[in-house]
Amino acid sequence: MGKKLFQWNYEIEGLIPKQVRLRRKFWLVKNEILLEKKEDELNAYILGDEDDRGERRLEPYLWISCLITHKTPELSSGGGVSITSPEKLGTERRLYVSIETHLPDAAVSEIEPYVPKFLRFIGTLHDKYIDVVKENSFLTIALEYFYEAEKKSVSNNEGFISAIICLEALFNDGSFDIKYKLALRAAFLLGLSGFDSLEVFEKLKKLYNIRSTLLHGSGEMKYESDIHLVSRYCRRALMIFMILLKNSGRRNISSRKRKSEILKEIDYAMIDNRRMKSLKSEISKELKNFQLNIPRTFTVKENGRDFRTIPW
Repeated sequence: MGKKLFQWNYEIEGLIPKQVRLRRKFWLVKNEILLEKKEDELNAYILGDEDDRGERRLEPYLWISCLITHKTPELSSGGGVSITSPEKLGTERRLYVSIETHLPDAAVSEIEPYVPKFLRFIGTLHDKYIDVVKENSFLTIALEYFYEAEKKSVSNNEGFISAIICLEALFNDGSFDIKYKLALRAAFLLGLSGFDSLEVFEKLKKLYNIRSTLLHGSGEMKYESDIHLVSRYCRRALMIFMILLKNSGRRNISSRKRKSEILKEIDYAMIDNRRMKSLKSEISKELKNFQLNIPRTFTVKENGRDFRTIPW
């Protein structure tokens, strides 16, 4: 006898404001993962069975959303109920209670029309790059650590270290000269997308020293005005690696050699102007896919005062 089909239910907190309405359902993966707003909750319904709760299939959506939004969406209030067929996904309801800071009605009205566009944008990125994430374990690891860093905040010890590990997963290829190779490669690659390469190089060396101090037990992380930069560097570096790994030529490289080959390509581009221009052109063209073309900040009047919110 086969396993029973289950509709696993989760609430996604932090992706969109609770008070805004979503007027239709969104399929993230057709017939497998469904997003729907019920009152003030954004519900995710995942098709699985008694043993497969489906979180791992939903997590990449949250990781990719962190590249676009400065919020950190999380799953909460998990539960499951049996269903008779895949077509019944999303028809069995589980209601949960949670608390969030109140948004003025005027802010809700301003935000609401953009919610479908925001969710559609994240969904499009997910569909475009999810295979790239699955095919490259080092990229999966980097995204997981970036997501953890954003959840915990890079101003926190654990969050900061997670962000550095994200960069190590992308740029490190050995046990020697890790700080120098990470800083140099990241500075060069980020410089191709508009960052100041020299500044990134110096900042990352300093940030890596802080990481070493923490991990070696030499002290606590003190206030450092540049700590927030590690989040910016991770976000952009992840976007660039997703772009480069989407390229069909690189996808034809065996998965075992793919990271070393792409790092070699970066190293060669540092000393070959033709390669550098080609890499820059490829990155600049595809980075447009990550540009969110809807407002991020909304300001309304409440009781005679300006109320400002950043919903994503």
